[in-house]
Amino acid sequence: MNRVFADFNATSPLSAGAQTGMAKAIELWGNPSSSHWDGRQASEIISKSRDLVAQKAGVSPLEVVFTSGGSEANTLALMGTYFLGPSRLRLLTSAVEHSSIRDTARLLENLGVPVDYLPVQKNGVFSLETFKQHVDEFRPTLVSIMAANNETGVIFPIREISRFCRERGITIHTDAVQSFGKLDSESWNDCDLISITAHKIGGPKGIGALLVRRGTQLVATHYGGTQEIKRRGGTENTLGILGFGGACTDFPNQQDRMRIRELRDYFEKQLLETLSEVTLNGADVERIPNTTSIRFSGIPSEVLLGALDLEGVSVSAGSACSSGSLAPSHVLLAMGLSRTEAKECLRISWGKTTSRDDVDRVLEVVIRHVNRIRERRRQ
Repeated sequence: MNRVFADFNATSPLSAGAQTGMAKAIELWGNPSSSHWDGRQASEIISKSRDLVAQKAGVSPLEVVFTSGGSEANTLALMGTYFLGPSRLRLLTSAVEHSSIRDTARLLENLGVPVDYLPVQKNGVFSLETFKQHVDEFRPTLVSIMAANNETGVIFPIREISRFCRERGITIHTDAVQSFGKLDSESWNDCDLISITAHKIGGPKGIGALLVRRGTQLVATHYGGTQEIKRRGGTENTLGILGFGGACTDFPNQQDRMRIRELRDYFEKQLLETLSEVTLNGADVERIPNTTSIRFSGIPSEVLLGALDLEGVSVSAGSACSSGSLAPSHVLLAMGLSRTEAKECLRISWGKTTSRDDVDRVLEVVIRHVNRIRERRRQ
């Protein structure tokens, strides 16, 4: 069976550049902190990878702090700010953040930190005006707002949010995990703290980075050495870091993103014209180019997911970090969907290796099974 992978927001296949970088890391197995030849060689190739990641993110190499992934980067941003002065922290975030932000925010609440969650509109849009009004009322010292939602793909006005925060001396963090490689870095890289990861752009899992812009204070939450300019102690994940740098050599360009957007738009157009009772979440608003969140009325997502998987098509019902949960998506609930409606949604996300044949195959399978399931339920 020829499988079609359409869940690139969960992860992506290893790119050729990532594989080449990781093969190089296997050859140079020295500890990067050692002063002998083997250690110096490992340290040098880590520096080159750091340069590659920084270049694609539009930041300085000294602002790149390698982590175990986007979730750790998010946690480090929040907890590293908390330890600067627990009594001074006031966190403002959104109701649709990734679970790593939501769970860390709950921990901070349990530690006595005031936390407020701003809603989104029914189309998933984050209101800049509502945000500005709430900042004046809540007076946060840290704002953490994602650059684009991982389930719906809806883009947030993070550049405007960042500018507003900077004018008021508020530290601004953004989760740019789903935006890195899908949007121009200038749309989010002027924040103080920025989370990115490798496996969404063709790199390996288990490696990401928190971009700590110059002048931003942060307390380390991992100890064990002076690595990462004392911001994350412990021996570096050389294999992962070189895979991350290698993936940046295959980084999606503007032409790649345009092609993916065209495939995504074609997919949505065909579904909406062919099937009835289908609703696109985040329709008619700005989204990252690869993501479709769609509801098939009357069909539980787990039923359709199982049928597609048996046909060799991999999609999801939402965030991979929440896929084991029986609860409906908190993102869709925040957009005003009922629990039943939220459980009727699929997320289809495309990538650099997606072909038109892949899209046509997914279309054929989805349409056939939606019609089959609905016909059976009518009997």
